[in-house]
Amino acid sequence: MRAEGLSRGVARTLKFGAVVMAVGFIAVVPGRSAILDSGPAATTGPVDQGPAGPAVTDTGPRTGPVRTATDDKPGLQCTRSLNGGATDQGVTESTIYLASTVVSSGAGKSFLGDSPLGMQAVVRKVNAAGGICGRLLDLTLRDDGWNAPRGLDFLKNFIDEQKYFAFPVVPSSEGLTAAIEAGVISKAGIPVVGTDGMLRQQYEDPWVWPVATATESTMRIMAKHGYDKGSRCFGIVYDKFYRFGKEGAEAFRKYVATLKGARVCADVGILPAQASYSSEIQNFNAQCDGQCDLVAWLLEPGTALTWVAGRPQFGTKVTTAAQTLFNEQFAANCGKDCNGVMVWTGYNPPIGNLAGLPDIQTYVNDIKIVSPTADTTNQFLEGSYLGMTVFVEALRRVGPNLTRERLRDVLNSESFKTDIATTLRWTAAKRHANTSAQAFSIVVAQGSFAGFKNEQTGFIRDPSL
Repeated sequence: MRAEGLSRGVARTLKFGAVVMAVGFIAVVPGRSAILDSGPAATTGPVDQGPAGPAVTDTGPRTGPVRTATDDKPGLQCTRSLNGGATDQGVTESTIYLASTVVSSGAGKSFLGDSPLGMQAVVRKVNAAGGICGRLLDLTLRDDGWNAPRGLDFLKNFIDEQKYFAFPVVPSSEGLTAAIEAGVISKAGIPVVGTDGMLRQQYEDPWVWPVATATESTMRIMAKHGYDKGSRCFGIVYDKFYRFGKEGAEAFRKYVATLKGARVCADVGILPAQASYSSEIQNFNAQCDGQCDLVAWLLEPGTALTWVAGRPQFGTKVTTAAQTLFNEQFAANCGKDCNGVMVWTGYNPPIGNLAGLPDIQTYVNDIKIVSPTADTTNQFLEGSYLGMTVFVEALRRVGPNLTRERLRDVLNSESFKTDIATTLRWTAAKRHANTSAQAFSIVVAQGSFAGFKNEQTGFIRDPSL
């Protein structure tokens, strides 16, 4: 299967619905050709973003035969009148109801805020082409502000409504992780397909299929690359409030401890969104004492900018950052201070010759239809698009007799080939489908951000998986 199956010509010729966002509310309105996606997000509490109306279906060319499993219900066909109707919860003759939590407010908005665009771009394309076996996608989104208890409540409420077939992508990792730990997802047996939140628990639940490289994997890859280039004294500053920081820092420490002659010289955790980190920077600089070969940042963008402004020590060989900082806005705001900083992603972004890959071109075109100004290099936007594409392709392969169990069986037995990432494969026992990452560096010329440079590392595999 290839992401290029999302047909390249359809998006240019058909009218799509509009996304209207006001006070944090997102709704897909059928029949319009423009999308308004930049309204202010609410900051006073939970915000319902949707019913997002009919979404988009992929009907483009395939690289091989599409297998559908309809043997137990002979006579079903991929048409609205013959698709079996209500084959499972959240499925009708005309609609597949979906829900997801997103981050349109709070600290995570700076890197997760555009993720809904990736989901909506795929949904719109699918629906504009007639849906999947006659069923349109209806996507409801809720902004949980990257707040774990709020996100957990939203997901539980979605399940209790007994209206939704699946939770695709779920970019808000904090709430999803809380739901996984509470047993909510596995108990409900509800598929969570294409997650890009990268936290450990998402790779352990049999009803979750992540497309992202885990934060733990990225931190080990980062350390391995630095070690192979001669680094022996490592420093790390990390977010000690959010899970991605704590999990990533732990993996980084443990892996460096296995490297002969290497050690973590400086290790400082900070709380996000503080006005200053002067005391923490003083501590970090004292620990490094000018000797840290590699310094790793595991922070969200706003916190990272405040950290950099306080003049911490950088790596003598390289300063490197996790996926949260791979976006143009952070690079532009950081400016000359971040020139040469190496950022990592588990995907092929539209940079340099990678931009010419067929699936990357399709991704960029689809996103630009939804939002012409979107940063298509953003790891989480690209991941949400890929995750939704994987979900749609799996629906297609299940065929008209759509059930959660049949979707699970398809996802656990087939491969997804795409230019966006390495080939994705899950099994019932193997949940890490994407185990690699590659590096790009921030380029600043004449004081302004001038793009990303491919460091030509290629995809480096997690040395521990």
